[in-house]
Parts: sequence; structure tokens; C-alpha cells
Amino acid sequence: MDYQTLLHWHLWLAVLFLISYTIKSVLFLSGKTEAFLIYKKKTLLIETLFSVGFLALGFWMLFFRIKTHSYPHWLDPKITLAIVAIPLGIVGFKKENKVLVILSCLFFITALIIGLAHYH
Repeated sequence: MDYQTLLHWHLWLAVLFLISYTIKSVLFLSGKTEAFLIYKKKTLLIETLFSVGFLALGFWMLFFRIKTHSYPHWLDPKITLAIVAIPLGIVGFKKENKVLVILSCLFFITALIIGLAHYH
């Protein structure tokens, strides 16, 4: 698979994940516990597939960039934000900590914006 195809798949999986994650976050933050739990249960598999997909493709593209000596350093904050957002979200939802959930969502959104700013 060529790099551009990987990039497109990575983007679409990241956007789909972020849409689902944002819906889940809004339900959690609004205090709609029953709706949150139902949404979380019904979307667990698909959200997991989206997240594993965009992470796997992201790492695949990262290794490609490193191997071809074409690593752009704007990726550093994008990767850092995405990697930090994951445990923040896990802990935030598990401990019912709204601040961590908000930070996690903001970090994912910021990582997507950085990626879109350099998308080509």
C-alpha cells in the first residue's frame, strides 16, 4: 500500500474515532449516565477498531517516514498529543474525572487539527 493511501485511511479512521469519542464525551460530561453507558456498550467494538486502525496506520507511516529520511518534525506534537490523550481518556472515563475527559478530547482534536494543517 502506498503512503498516500495509508494517509487517507489514517485520516478517515481518526475522524470516525474522534466523532464517536466526542459523542461519548458529551454524553459523559452532560451527566446522561444511562445514555453514556448504552452508547459506550454499543460502540465499544467499532470505536476500538477505529482507534487501533488509525494508531496502527499512524505507526506504519511513522516508520516509513523514518526509513525514508523524510520525517517532518511537526509530527512530534501531533504524536505526543495523541499518545497522551489515550491514557487521559481511559483514566478519565474509568475514574469519572470530567477534567481528564475534556483534556483527552481536546488533545485528540488538536492532534487532528495539526495533521489536517499538514495534510497533502
